[in-house]
Amino acid sequence: MTQTMTSPPDEVIRDLPLLARLPREDRQALASRARLRSYTAGTTIFREGESGDSMHVVVEGRVRISISSGSGDEATVASVGPGDCVGELSLLDGRPRSASAIASTATKTFVVTRDVFVEWVAERPGAALALLETLSLRLRRMDEAMADLCFLDLPHRLAKQILSLATMHGEGGVAARRITVTQGELASMLGVSRESVNKQLNAFMRSGWIGLARGAVVVNDPQALRMFA
Repeated sequence: MTQTMTSPPDEVIRDLPLLARLPREDRQALASRARLRSYTAGTTIFREGESGDSMHVVVEGRVRISISSGSGDEATVASVGPGDCVGELSLLDGRPRSASAIASTATKTFVVTRDVFVEWVAERPGAALALLETLSLRLRRMDEAMADLCFLDLPHRLAKQILSLATMHGEGGVAARRITVTQGELASMLGVSRESVNKQLNAFMRSGWIGLARGAVVVNDPQALRMFA
């Protein structure tokens, strides 16, 4: 269930990469026009094909981004956490959502509607540069993922994906040891079967690089994973 909360104080948004480089008065101007929303685990934040009229910046929790095929198959294309934004493309062009966003855990997002955002950016051109930098990083990650798909086999791609998720799940620049992700989600991110992922995860576990728990991967030897990836 979605719950609309009061306007977020500056301390909630000042560390978000999208907004951290902006002057405090610019952040406050946006905060006064936006809202925080809470979602329980499994809640759909928005669906692919819906009208796009807002951007969500993840404040707490994790959000899974997925796309579907004409036959109804679903693929997870990203898992994002605090500081990442989702829905920004529809915010810019007003077109329907290109993907669905689902709360993987209890999640809070900082919501900005398109009307509010356009007015804010018109008043503060520096905000447009901050968003462009965020979009540029997203595109670079997509290019890297495409290169990996073309040139790396599954074991190496899986190792890189685990390291990437550990970084995203971490705090204060320190990678997380425990990653909340299912084997099905990993398989969807990599475009392979769950059985293939399970086989390779068990190989990593036998090497002592990772541990497996229900709905999670525990990174025991990140250095070994980095050297392998």
